Amino acid sequence: MEEAIDATTAFFTIDPMVSDRLEPAFAAISGNGWSKLIANDSELRSRLESQGVDNPEQRDSISWDDANPFFLSCIQLTSIGKPMPLEAGISRERFGRFPFGDGSPISYLRDWIRDSRRKPEVLEQLSDLMEKLATRMSGTSMEKGFGRLEMRGWLTLEEVTELRKALTSKCWMPSADEPLDGGCQDAAKHLVALLRAAEKRYCGVVFRVHI
Repeated sequence: MEEAIDATTAFFTIDPMVSDRLEPAFAAISGNGWSKLIANDSELRSRLESQGVDNPEQRDSISWDDANPFFLSCIQLTSIGKPMPLEAGISRERFGRFPFGDGSPISYLRDWIRDSRRKPEVLEQLSDLMEKLATRMSGTSMEKGFGRLEMRGWLTLEEVTELRKALTSKCWMPSADEPLDGGCQDAAKHLVALLRAAEKRYCGVVFRVHI
């Protein structure tokens, strides 16, 4: 059996993102639509200019790696332009360093939930959404960037709501041989708390790793 993690394992966060900018920004950076993205989003142009970008419509003029433009374009900011973490009480810390494996509760859930034989179509949706949150950015140029920025995946607000509903449904059950007693229920509880916090902020989310 895999041993529980130690205190030096990576810390994981669910961060609030501007939902309707996630897909356009991801597509623009993945392809060649950056200029069109900026032309259609005056708030994004102003945001990048406030970060010292002189010609935000020209991707080649921005010296940053691909991860940082994506993150800085999409992270949800307060009215005074500062990032504010999702408010989820103790769940933020408990989610951040789960006591097993790689320290990610999403990894734990993906490994140890099983079909409850109820609503199999919801379980399929649950699995798909957790995969998007855990791996949507894996292997892309936006996965890692300067300043130890590392992002695994993201969900729009609509997908956040779908995942929260699937996690709180009866479509899944813990595996009989899961290594932590109550581990799946605990992981799901903390993830749901963060998803509810995102819904209250009307935002999407990104799953980020801090090493």
